[in-house]
Parts: sequence; C-alpha cells; structure tokens
Amino acid sequence: MTTDLRALIQRYDKPGPRYTAYPMPPVWNEHLPESDLLEGIRRANGDPSPLSLYAHLPFCRRRCAYCGCNVVVSPHYDPVGAFLESLEHEADLWARHLPDRRAVSQMHWGGGTPTYLTVPDLQRTFDLITRRFQLLPGAEVSIEADPTFLTDDQLPALRAMGFNRVSFGVQDLDEDVQALITRGQTWDQTLSAVKQARTEGFDGVNLDLVYGLPGQTHDTFRRTLEEVLELNPDRLAVYGFAYLPAMLPYQRSIPAEQLPDPEQRLDLLLLATELLAKSGYVAVGMDHFAHPGDPLAQAVHDGRLTRNFMGYAVKGGTDMVSIGPSAISEIGGVYHQNDKILSRWEEAVNAGRFAMSKGLVCTQEDLMRRWVIHQLMGRFELRWDELESKWGVERIHFDDAVKQLEAEVPNGVVDLREEGVFVTELGKRFVRNLVMPFDAYLPGVTGKAAFSRTV
Repeated sequence: MTTDLRALIQRYDKPGPRYTAYPMPPVWNEHLPESDLLEGIRRANGDPSPLSLYAHLPFCRRRCAYCGCNVVVSPHYDPVGAFLESLEHEADLWARHLPDRRAVSQMHWGGGTPTYLTVPDLQRTFDLITRRFQLLPGAEVSIEADPTFLTDDQLPALRAMGFNRVSFGVQDLDEDVQALITRGQTWDQTLSAVKQARTEGFDGVNLDLVYGLPGQTHDTFRRTLEEVLELNPDRLAVYGFAYLPAMLPYQRSIPAEQLPDPEQRLDLLLLATELLAKSGYVAVGMDHFAHPGDPLAQAVHDGRLTRNFMGYAVKGGTDMVSIGPSAISEIGGVYHQNDKILSRWEEAVNAGRFAMSKGLVCTQEDLMRRWVIHQLMGRFELRWDELESKWGVERIHFDDAVKQLEAEVPNGVVDLREEGVFVTELGKRFVRNLVMPFDAYLPGVTGKAAFSRTV
C-alpha cells in the first residue's frame, strides 16, 4: 500500500487549483465593476436558501515566517477601533442589498488571528454581524485561534456567543522548527487551549499542521503527530508548506538549506497519512482528516459534502457573503474579492461602496462546470442523468475530460461506468487532480499562476 501510494503521490504531485470555487482567481477580472456585483446580489436576494458568512479579521501581533495569509502586523491595538467601525459599515452595506435574505447556516472568522481582538471587541464583532444576519439553529459557527496569544476569557466568551467549532494553528510542536518559523508555540500552550475548548463545550476542536517546514525530520514530525493524536482532535488539516520567497519576501528569513527535500517531504506526508489512518481518521481529500464521529466524516460517507472558500463544509450555504479586507464573496453567480489593503478597504466601505477588487461574472458554462467539479469533490461521483436533468447537457459534452480520466483508471483512483464517473476510496486522496480535466481554464493558466501543489 505504501509503495503504491508513494508512486501515486509522485505522479499527482503538481501545481493545481484547490477548487474551493470555480473558475479560480487567476482567471478573474482584475477590476470587476461594482455594477456586476450589484446584479449578482440582486439575483441572490431572491434565493430562499441560507447563506454562508465569512469575516476576515486581519490583525496579528507578529508575522510567522511560514504564513501566506493577508495579515496586518500590529503590536499596538489602536487600529482595531477604526477597523470595527468599517466592518460595521460593510456589514450594513451587505444587509441593505440583501433585504430578503439574512439567514446564515455557516459562519467562520479567519485572519490574521481573530483572537487578537479582546473579548469586548469579539462581542462587538459578533453583535454587528448578528444584528443584520440571523444564525439559524444548528448553524456551524467557527473561528481560528492562535494558542500563543489566547487569554483565559476568550474561549468562554466565544462559546457563550454561540461559536461551536474552533481551529487551533499548531504547524509543528518541535521547538527548533517553531524557532525557524518564528512562532514559538509550546506544547503547554497547545494542550491548554485544547483542554479549555473541551471544557467550554465546543462541538469541534480542529488542529492545523504543516509538513515540509524547515528543520522537520521524520522523527520530529512523528513526535508531533503522536502528541497531537493524544489530544484527539475532531478534524486535522495537514498542509504542505509553500516556500515562495519571491512572492513573500519575509520567507527569506527561512534558511532554504534546512527545508526538507522533495523525497523527505513525501516521507513526511506518508507518515501523517499512515498514522492518522491507523488512528481511525477518515481522509477528506489529500490534506484533511476527520474523526469518524465528526459531521465532516459522516458527510463524506453520505455524499453530503459541499465546497466553498472555507474549504469542505457540511452546512455551507449556496452563496457566501464575506467581509473584511481581502475577503472573497460568492454571490448570485459572481465572485468578488475585497481590496487587500486595509486603508483602501476602509475608505471604500466607509463611503458606502463595496471595496471592489478582482472578481468574475460566471457564465452558464462556468456554473455547470463548477457543479460538476463540486459533485466530484463533495459526493465523489458524477452521474450523467443528473447532469442532463439539471443542466440539459449530455455526457458527450465532457468527452475530452472522460478520455483524460481513462488513463487514470489503471491506477485505481477512478471508475468510469455507463452511468457516470466514480472516485474510488484511493482516488479521494487525489480528487484535486481528478477534477482538473473538467477545468476549461486550466490549460491557459498553467505555468502563469502560482497554484499550490496538490500534494
């Protein structure tokens, strides 16, 4: 099994989109007109389905060398007040344009570090959102947190507000690795955060790890995995480190000679895969794992997974409203990313305008291909009768994609039957690769866009 998996990883390890949406940002319009966004919102307002809602809270006290997020590093707390005023203006802007659609089935706060905010400001943020948008009973309400800057009162306050899932960044527990990525997170901080989240009654405690970091070895990463498994997280993300010093100059502080080579990276991934499988975790794609009792694992089993800019989701809405600098909305067939620069975002929303940046108005073909890709990534199957029923399109429309997939059948990752395309248990690990043949834009952006590697 390990030998076969190793060969497949080597075959499929190449740059490719994550397909949290389709088409992906490299083909978007760099200057989407606000009128296009407003038309998408108008269409979405008439949809009775619940929304997903994302808030990007960009502040951090320090810049970790491995991080690729849109972050405002501010050791001083002063900018938060003006930021929250602007966030309220943006939430109000969305609410005014969606008078008939305010129900939310999924809300997530990311960053940055959302728990940079004090408890009163976390409550203020929650209130400014929930005064305008209604969290439905049973909604998934999640937040990212950094255990190194977590105060004793934050998790109890978040739980009292209604947050029911929390994701803690761990990356690696080895002290030398932590030093090389300028993070400095200790085992005691991680343990304390997880214990407190359990005590406060969060339904889900998720941990994030990264393989391929400087200083990682087979033995040190094994110890990290074994210690993390002692914490029994509900979900685990195990991401490959993207070393991009040309795009992210702060990564130049990482000594390149201490990065694992490609063969060592492969060993680290295989190690994580094997240990998590032995511990009973269900693989969701290549880099996500869920405890068998977690709703995500159950959704994999039942074919109910959805996909959006928050990744795999169980209760994702059909459209996503996103607030904060760089946040991406998906609304009425339109993608829209806010301006990444904090001052420009604030200027726009304070003036009552959306902070327009890049985006795309999807064609009917785009929407159909997005449905196809998300069927394969969420349900791990594509049935031709459902395609024809929903879109009025027959199998022949995707003959080129099917021909490409025929070459993958001998690898045991996909079954092609008369009734459709079916991803095997093994193929679920490489589903990003298996949906690429359905991407009409990929041939034109390969080599021009900085996609992460699929493994």
